[in-house]
Order: sequence, then structure tokens, then C-alpha cells
Amino acid sequence: MTSEGDLQSLCARSSRLQDVERYDGNFGVPTAFVNRHRRAVGLLRWKSDLVDRYRDEAGNVKGQGWCTGTLIDDDLFLTAGHCLDPSNTGSWKLPHEKGGVELRPAELAREFVVQFRYEVSPDSDAPNSVNSADVLRLEEYRTEGLDYAILRLSGNPGMQNGKTRISPRDAQPGARIAILQHPAAAPMKVGAGTVARLRGSTLTYDTIDTLGGSSGAGILDAETGKLVGVHTNGGCTKTAGGENSGVTIRALTAVSPILQRLVDRSKDFLVGDWDNDGLGDLAVFNDGCLYPDANHDGAPDWGSKVCPAEARADQYFVGNWQPGGPSQLGWRRGNCLYLDTNPNLPLCFDAPFELLVADWNDDGRSDLGIRKGSCIDFDTDLDGVLDNQGYCYGEGMAEDEYLVGNWDGSSHASIAVRRGTSVFFDLDRDGRTDGAPRVYGYGGEEDQYLVGDWNGDRRSDLAVRRGTLCLMNHDAESGLADEGRVYRDFWSEP
Repeated sequence: MTSEGDLQSLCARSSRLQDVERYDGNFGVPTAFVNRHRRAVGLLRWKSDLVDRYRDEAGNVKGQGWCTGTLIDDDLFLTAGHCLDPSNTGSWKLPHEKGGVELRPAELAREFVVQFRYEVSPDSDAPNSVNSADVLRLEEYRTEGLDYAILRLSGNPGMQNGKTRISPRDAQPGARIAILQHPAAAPMKVGAGTVARLRGSTLTYDTIDTLGGSSGAGILDAETGKLVGVHTNGGCTKTAGGENSGVTIRALTAVSPILQRLVDRSKDFLVGDWDNDGLGDLAVFNDGCLYPDANHDGAPDWGSKVCPAEARADQYFVGNWQPGGPSQLGWRRGNCLYLDTNPNLPLCFDAPFELLVADWNDDGRSDLGIRKGSCIDFDTDLDGVLDNQGYCYGEGMAEDEYLVGNWDGSSHASIAVRRGTSVFFDLDRDGRTDGAPRVYGYGGEEDQYLVGDWNGDRRSDLAVRRGTLCLMNHDAESGLADEGRVYRDFWSEP
């Protein structure tokens, strides 16, 4: 039912997609990224009672999975416009009014439900779906000919599943992107790669496979998780040429009043002690430089911005590379890490891995923790060699997120894993959970979980970010916010 014609959607001889429940990190985006963003992805499926209502004109699509889409607000769902085109396509016959009169897109829209978390079970290949919502009406459709549609859903499913933020800018060639999708209406899968080209309102990619049913899937920036486009077309060929493609977010926001209103110019925050006063401070990395807010007034500190040697890295991270001093930056390019103290020395490890920075050996300096699956090994002398065997905790890719901190005030760091709103701690690093979990925030609905010493008691605590507001929890037992810091959106474009 897609507009892909006879072109292929698989960019290789076999599909390079993985079930989201079994994703192992091999596509270059962390498992935490997939776990965080899959909740807002839905499968557009025809209602199962079409025959009861349309009888001989019901067509043959009842109950058929059709397209992918993304929650962009509590009750708004973004997908491809051709998913609501009224003409029959290939072997599919759509419902019609009496006499074979085609339904208009707005009428077709109300014949769908959206299934969220339609995924394979972790223990079997059997698919399951966590929740669903009816389509109430069509809000926008193919404005100025662009291939997109915005649907209004019942029940505010974004309050349960979260929503995807809208990027203010397009992803550039070479930028890493990910697509969470329902290829051929199958349980959700993930593919990741890089942008190949920008051509007007189109961005292309030749390393991410798609199939019919992938149409409408959000194209996510792999660094911020923001939506930078909507997948619409297959273009790879049987000879491994060509490119799959979608419509760019800048083209969409230029014509859509709804998307214009929802553009999110905020950045993910970094936490460090930027003025060496013992308190965790917020900072944002933007346009090649770090902007700290060490005095907690909600604005970048005058004269304190830090511009590292690498302005366009895959990831930025924070550490105390020199004992007794303020926090400093590091960055990642591929499987190599670089530190501000020696930016020309790459520290490379076998991919895939997730980086966890902390003082792992009690020497007052941050070290590198390299997590693969559920096990973490350490580079404590920062030479690119794993010189200290680590330990294993949690369920690896099955966890929502790994966090690290000095949770009990001791001199060494330890691991915690977040499962929804609960955080489980291994304080003595023996691979077993210690004590009761802490419950804080709204789990996958939060924009970001942060760790820092917010009140100077030498204990790490949690915070959650909601837009530009960070809610800090000083008291580990209460699960309540003790402080709210707003870091003003100074990085917005005019």
C-alpha cells in the first residue's frame, strides 16, 4: 500500500533490522535510546468491523496493519499522507460507500486504530500490544503536497506512552539517524544508519531497510532523539544501489501549523561540577560549545563556555580527568573516545558499547566504564586498554537505562538500572540489588534522567528533565522533587 512502486526497500540482500525487544546495540545507537523512544511509536491498523458496516463494499483490509507513525503530543499522531490516500493499491481494496464511491481521507482516517508497543514478546516470537487508541479525526493531510498526515487520537495516549520531540532543524548528510518501524505490519523493529543526502524536501538513507508498513515512521536524530523527518519511500534496488527516503522536518514545519507549534529547541543536558564547589550543575552543549550554569540562575554563565576541539562528535560526556579540579569534557566518535586533557589521543574499544563515566577505583579521578550487555569493564588509567575487570549487573539490553553514581556517599561509584519509574541499586558491586528500589519520575515519559550531587552532601541523587525544567530529588527516600531548576532556552533560533 506504499508509494514505493517496484523499487526495493531492503538496501542489502537481507534485512538489517532487529526486533526492539532483542536489539543488541549493533546499529550504533544504544539500547537505552531504543527503549526510551519506542513507546511513542504506533502501528496504524484498520478496524476489524468493516464488513459489518460496509458489507459488500468493505474491501479486504479489515484488521490489516497498514502504516507506522509517531506520537508528537498527548493525542496527536504523525504518519505518511499516502497511508490515507483513498484509491485501491495493488492487491488491497479499501472500503467504499455504496456504488463504489471512494471515501475521502478524513473518512478513511476514522476507520483506523493505533496500536502501541506492538512488539515480540521477550520470551517468544508471539507479538503483543500494550495499548491502543481510536483515530478520532484527521487534522492535517498533504498540505502543499507534502506526504504527511496528522491524526487526532482518543484517550490521550501520549500521557501513557510518551511523545517524540520535533527537531527545529534537518539532519545533515553523515548524521546518524534511527527509524523505529513496523515493516510489513510486523512487530516493531529498529534500523539505524546515516543520512546520505538532502534534496529539497527529501532526505535519503541507504543503510536503513524498510518495507511496506514502514511508511510514516519517524526518522529520529540518533543524538537527541528528536524527529527530523518522516519515512515515505523505498528506493534501494536489487543490485544494492539506490536510497530509501523521507520528507524533512524543516519542510514539514514550514507548512504545518501543528508541527510549528510543537518544535522543541531544547537540548539534552549534561551534569558536572563546573566551578568545583561540590554541587552538580547543569550545562548544555550547542553549536560546538558547552554552556554551563554553575550559579543556578537559569542562564549560561558569562565567560564560562567551553569549546572543545571536536565540535560535531557523536556524543559528549563529562568527567574529572584531573583530581581536585572542575569537571571537563570528553567526546565519542564511533568506537573511539577523546578527553579534553589530551584531545589528540583516541581511546578505542571494541564496539558496540555504552560508556559509563565515574571514579571506579577511588583515586579521585574519573575512569571509563565500558558496558557490553550486562557487564562493565574499566579503563582506570585512561590509556584505551581495559585494565580492570569489572562486574555484571542487570539484564543488559532489556533494561530501560543504566545509571552510575556515588549513591551511598562512599568514595567509589556503583551501578543502578532504571526499569520504568523504579531505580535498582548495586551499592557494593557484587552483582545483586541492595535494598529497595527508589521510585522517581514518570519513567519513559520523561525527556531525560540525570544524576548529580544537587545539595553538596557527597551523595548522588536523581533528577528528571521535562523540557527546560529539571526536578531534583535530594532525599533518596521520599521520591519527591526538592528543587526545580529552569535552564532558559537560550539556544533557540530566532
